[in-house]
Amino acid sequence: MSFRKLILTSAILCALSGCGGSDSTNTLPEPTSPVTTTPTEPEIDYTSAQELALALDVVKTNINSEDGKGLSFYIDLPQEAETLVVSLFAGVEGKDLGDPDLYVKYEEEASAGADGVFDCVSYKGSNNNETCIIDKPKAGRYHIYIDAYEGGDAVDASMFATTGLFSANMMCDEPVRIRAQAMSNAELVDACNVISQTKKLFDETLHSGLTPEFQQAVPNDLNEITNIHIFSSLSNHAAWAEHLVNTNNTSGIYFETSPTKWWHSSDIWTFDAIEWSDGRSVIRSLAHEYVHALDGRYNKEGAYKSSVNWWTEGLAEYLGTFNELYYTRVSTAHDGDTASLADIFAGNADAYSWGELAVAFLIENHPELVYQMLVHMRAGEWDNFEKLLENIATDNQAEFSTWLSTHLVDQYEQSAEAIALGDYKQISGRGGWLFSVEVPDGLPSITFATQGGSGNVDLWVKKGAAFHPAIETEFTCTSITEETNIENCTISMPESGKYYIAVASDFVGADILDLYFSACAGDGCTVALPAPEEIVTAEEPYLPHWPEKGTLGTCSLAETYYNSSKPALGLSITNPTDKLVNVYWLNRNTGEKGGNSYMTLGQDERYTADNWNVGHRIMLTDGADNCLGIALLNDETNEFTVTDEMVVNALDEAPPAEIPEATAQMQSCDLAVPYERTSDNAPNLQVFNSMSESVKLYWIDNSTGEPALNYVYATLEEGDVYTESFWVAGDRMMVTDESNSCIGVLDLNDTDNVFLLGQ
Repeated sequence: MSFRKLILTSAILCALSGCGGSDSTNTLPEPTSPVTTTPTEPEIDYTSAQELALALDVVKTNINSEDGKGLSFYIDLPQEAETLVVSLFAGVEGKDLGDPDLYVKYEEEASAGADGVFDCVSYKGSNNNETCIIDKPKAGRYHIYIDAYEGGDAVDASMFATTGLFSANMMCDEPVRIRAQAMSNAELVDACNVISQTKKLFDETLHSGLTPEFQQAVPNDLNEITNIHIFSSLSNHAAWAEHLVNTNNTSGIYFETSPTKWWHSSDIWTFDAIEWSDGRSVIRSLAHEYVHALDGRYNKEGAYKSSVNWWTEGLAEYLGTFNELYYTRVSTAHDGDTASLADIFAGNADAYSWGELAVAFLIENHPELVYQMLVHMRAGEWDNFEKLLENIATDNQAEFSTWLSTHLVDQYEQSAEAIALGDYKQISGRGGWLFSVEVPDGLPSITFATQGGSGNVDLWVKKGAAFHPAIETEFTCTSITEETNIENCTISMPESGKYYIAVASDFVGADILDLYFSACAGDGCTVALPAPEEIVTAEEPYLPHWPEKGTLGTCSLAETYYNSSKPALGLSITNPTDKLVNVYWLNRNTGEKGGNSYMTLGQDERYTADNWNVGHRIMLTDGADNCLGIALLNDETNEFTVTDEMVVNALDEAPPAEIPEATAQMQSCDLAVPYERTSDNAPNLQVFNSMSESVKLYWIDNSTGEPALNYVYATLEEGDVYTESFWVAGDRMMVTDESNSCIGVLDLNDTDNVFLLGQ
């Protein structure tokens, strides 16, 4: 395709820090008020109608276009609303969607293309769900056009429209639109204030003396408005973001799509992290994600570039997450291996923590170099930019090393916040904090304590000097308890003078909320604290196209997903049919069945368990391991029954596998060495065992070159074949015998990967 190919493959995918960084679809799998569901409409012959009606919150299925012809629909809104969401997605048969695009227009028929008539366009790559969102829709008719882009017909598509998903909608003073699943007007105002404060800090930091063309967007950047979508919980974010924008993100993400094209967009998808903060409301990394939008708008030509991820994530951490929180800088610089500037620029160090240090060092010490960098970034002069980085790394490494070892510690010591005895300080944020307390003569004891709030913090006290656990081992008192914020240090007969107290999260990515640090005179003394924040319970999502709770869904539910920590009560799967049915966990990271079968159900047999969670998915297969259906565990009823319709074509055992024609050869065990993985899928992976002995398949760890023997991906008897789609080009698999002795190595490529073992 000509001008179309830049879509989500070139979108910026900037996930939040603290949860392993950005989610990766190439990670190897693990070893082992929502919209109400309504009935779907029957199949319709679309070739005989000009424009067809949709009903709100009703799923229309079996949408097929032919011969590159578009399809037209409309929906009538009886009254104005906060948002109208129109969703086009892969249908019940689990087929590839094709490459349709979606256009929506109020009170006028929509049409496609750069010169088309539309209020909203969703113009992503092939097999991507398409979503259009209309803000503040009026009462009246909205026309929906599904365009078969360059013959990319819609195949077995489904569609629904709803005004119930984003029930809150506000335009901030900055050019930011917030669409929220469940937020009050006051909460929207607070979020807009965060946006304004972040833009102010962005401008103050990258000021006119440091930034070429200060406050001017990158030439030809059309993303004037950023849309922020805030879901009511992590589970809602995971479910809806996967459905609406085809991402398996579970930490929040920013997409910058084709900023110079007519289908451009700038979108943040995040959530209220109540599941991670023990029910205390906090929008996950709102400032961090908005820095990504500002960075893309004002600093960098084009869409996301992985080669500058250290800058992308480092700047967002520097301004949006850990601004003037010096505890975390010292932790990074002194807790583990030290990275050089060359390591950071080459992507060989963590983009979040070490990227932040590189950004801080350059902005605070060498604004003239940042100016030169921004000149190249804004112009898209990436070769010149890389050459500049090489010079920066060479010329400034000695200074950077000194800065890490001395200046960061000085910053940390100077950041101590003074608190009087008998007083308290509320702590909110991530990382660590430093306080100081002046203790007078003659006190029998003093008590430093933390209590309340989310997460888990530890506490250290040192007389006369600031303490940081990454650089010191001697302290006056410490309190470290597991999974609690109740920390207490009481010092009897204290010397007079200044005491420093460090309070730090045991996980740098955790949001610490509603936590209080207090200091008082006495043994077991207390300080009156404010009432704790209200605890909120997450409401589990249930999307309109999902099956009725307690009934088995189609195999189209074999997709990535998120499961909550709530137990799925009363789970049972009954097979009343005369066909064998296997029970598998559906891998949440890959959307494919994982591990071995939990049970094979014969006629009238039942599987029960009490260790599954809400959101988990269970795949049922026939005796040949062909998918029959999916059980989606929920918060109401989890009693599932296999139906006769599901097993009409079920097999009791797999037919003999046809011997494929090999397109790749097994190599020697000498390839069991460290190697580079890629981000490209390894296509058409098939491993057929034609040998008389059984073999096992292991992943070879790319960093060590050793087989990961803790998990066998397959044991192949003679005639067995192994196929999977989650492997990437460059991956290596070791083929072993039953005693795990190497037979050979499969080196996966980006073309074709049919291996015939024994020939």
